[in-house]
Amino acid sequence: MKKGIVAVATLLFTLSAQAASVWKVSNESHSLYIGGTLHILSPQDYPLPSSYKLAYNEADKVIFETDIAALSSPEFSQLSLQTLVYQDEQTLQQTLQPETYSALKTHLDSRGIPISTMQKLKPSLVGITLSMIEFQRLGLTSQGVDSYYYTIAMGDGKSVGWFETPEEQLNFIASMGKGDEDAFIRYSLEDVKKIPTMLDQLRGDWREGDLAALNQYNLQEFKESFPKIYDELLTQRNLNWMPDIEEMLATPEVEFILVGTLHIPGDTGLLDLLNAKGYTITQVLATE
Repeated sequence: MKKGIVAVATLLFTLSAQAASVWKVSNESHSLYIGGTLHILSPQDYPLPSSYKLAYNEADKVIFETDIAALSSPEFSQLSLQTLVYQDEQTLQQTLQPETYSALKTHLDSRGIPISTMQKLKPSLVGITLSMIEFQRLGLTSQGVDSYYYTIAMGDGKSVGWFETPEEQLNFIASMGKGDEDAFIRYSLEDVKKIPTMLDQLRGDWREGDLAALNQYNLQEFKESFPKIYDELLTQRNLNWMPDIEEMLATPEVEFILVGTLHIPGDTGLLDLLNAKGYTITQVLATE
């Protein structure tokens, strides 16, 4: 079963022991934890698997992809508008081929949304917006794992850090579909049709930390269909983060790294990259 790519790019019991998307990475003397996140969840996804709490309690510092607080600042909102919204006379209708624009209008009409509200949005933001509309229709209205633990860390006075600036993340988003905007919107329209069927499995694979399933059902089609976006959004960012992670593993301080779940599996995922460096990797079991 093929899974939605754009949807995944924006996202994701019993009393017995179960796996979860948290791993302990160790060398001979130091260790840290890596947890996979979905950036938006439903209320039913809480409480999170207990492995997250274990890793958080063990950690001296929590590391996120980016500065969570800055994402809600007025300055970042203004920058987002400047980056993802047309600032000149260009419109979405002028950017897309007539048949693609018509298909987008038909879809938005079915959701009760006038296409006029998207005329000034660039295709990368349109794709994300289409996914967010479907997520909200399916009840994904709660904060994700990263925002949840950022709030807890702030309340506990625990140190936090991040790999990328919000501006860098914004540039990654803006690059989605750049140069092939028409194909990107057509794919996004097909993508959102898959969300209802893919969501349960994605969230299940995330909770269980099933790397093989996450790779097979969520990454392979992404890699084949959009190799450039895959490389920019996943592979290159993982490689950029590796020196920081290795530096963390050289100190006695224990970090809990929280990144999008799809940064973790695959041959260029963080766990394979760390395994190739000789680190010991152990999946943390959740007891609930």
